[in-house]
Amino acid sequence: MTIPEKYPENMPWDLTIDQGKYNSIQWILSKADIAYTFTRSRIDDNYVYIQKNDGKRKAYKEYEARFTYQRLFDEGYSLAAFS
Repeated sequence: MTIPEKYPENMPWDLTIDQGKYNSIQWILSKADIAYTFTRSRIDDNYVYIQKNDGKRKAYKEYEARFTYQRLFDEGYSLAAFS
């Protein structure tokens, strides 16, 4: 029997800050030598870009990015934000 995941709330990109600064912020979850970078799309707020280490940046629906972020955080990844 599987337990349904609860919808992740209170993501870092949910904060209300100046829109100009908001689009340039990157949230990085890191653990050992692996880092995932999350950046909200400047074109469409419904998408968040996720990039693993130096790999290719890929756009995900905002709700998919929420679940990915939460799963990584639950696995022990630490958060850092850069603008």
